[in-house]
Amino acid sequence: MSSSFNFPRPTTKTDDLEDLYKTYGVDRAVVLDLASTNETPETVREGYYGAYLSFFYSCGLIFPIPEPIYEILAELGLSFTQIPQNFLRSPRHRGHPLSRREVARTFFVFNMDRASVGEFDFSRLPRSWAENLAPSGSSSMSDEIHGLIGIFGEVVRPGVELRELRSPVSEDETIAATRKRRRSSKVALPGPSPPRFVPEGDGSLFPAQGDLISLAGRMRYAGCGLRSLASSAEKEAYAKVAVASSKMMEAFNEYVVVMEDHGMASRNDKEIDSIGSDIRRLSKEFEATKREGKKDAEKIEALTKDSRRIHHENEALMTQMVPQKVRIAALEVVRDRDIRRASRVARRDFATRYREILESLKDKWTSKKKEVSSEIQLQEVIANIDLLNEFKDGGLTVDAELARLKEMEGDCEDLVASAAVPDWSISELDLPKVSDDSVDQVGGSSVLDDSASS
Repeated sequence: MSSSFNFPRPTTKTDDLEDLYKTYGVDRAVVLDLASTNETPETVREGYYGAYLSFFYSCGLIFPIPEPIYEILAELGLSFTQIPQNFLRSPRHRGHPLSRREVARTFFVFNMDRASVGEFDFSRLPRSWAENLAPSGSSSMSDEIHGLIGIFGEVVRPGVELRELRSPVSEDETIAATRKRRRSSKVALPGPSPPRFVPEGDGSLFPAQGDLISLAGRMRYAGCGLRSLASSAEKEAYAKVAVASSKMMEAFNEYVVVMEDHGMASRNDKEIDSIGSDIRRLSKEFEATKREGKKDAEKIEALTKDSRRIHHENEALMTQMVPQKVRIAALEVVRDRDIRRASRVARRDFATRYREILESLKDKWTSKKKEVSSEIQLQEVIANIDLLNEFKDGGLTVDAELARLKEMEGDCEDLVASAAVPDWSISELDLPKVSDDSVDQVGGSSVLDDSASS
């Protein structure tokens, strides 16, 4: 057990702490944080305590940290950050996957509250690392060292290889193996009789040191021999360590079985709750789907009824269209006949009206010609009278008047030629023509109006 003054710089990252929440099921109520640059296992900030990720990755530690672990640590006077990995889980035959220095690099801190440590009074654990191991006698477990030989026999039996604890096996196999270890720890191995415990000194119980050290040597994995113990003080100290380790391992193996059973039950309860929640959610979704399906079915039924009604209406309309088509055909025949008849009547009416108009114009024109002729004659008579009066008075000569009249004659001939009127007979008039289309249009509109009104 070395001091933490040369503690290596931790390499723990925020993602590693998040992995504890997500992968290892740590409750979010437990406050985890990275250690600052000046924090070591002995100098953790107030209200916090230190731990290692490997405790969770390979040793099965959980939050809240089990109270028996605290009781054992308080009994031995150990800091929580001072415990080795095999305190929490037995080593495999090749040792734990990480060295102590590598474990120290996974250091982090957590807040000490009910979520992380439960009801245990954490002030009972020292923050500084202990240099010597000795039971304090304050725990109720001080007299329960009877399983030491069973624990040693479980760790290494002659001819039996240790099982790898971190091999990729299922949780059920792990629990079964732990229960097997629990049962085997309570059965004495065949062979030499177990060593006797004799009181020494102040009355504390210690086994015969030779047998105890021999058994401790058997529990060390291959390639890691037991260093020679020269003095009786070293042997006594090593025996105390072996006794304390056996007590911790026995108690923790018991606790692991209980907690793994509890964890399995908790996981099963969580799975059952999750399945129940999924079933309730799926039931609600199914009910909602049923309601939506019922609404859709009602809409489909209404649309089907509308489709049938529209189909029947279309059939009725088609049935009515047949006589309508026959009637339209008959009306078209009548319309064509009426158009032809109206066309003939219209042409005769137009011709008669034009003739009447032209006859009226001819009569008016004849009367106008007579009026103009009479006015001309009157003007001639007046002119002749004036001329004779001028001759009588001697104001005019015959030759001069004759020349003037001849000039006027030419001018009058030009005026008569420019004002000539053609023949007023009907055959010579340029009258508008009455077409069959105009008559058809007039007749057709009247026929359609009659059919619409009918």
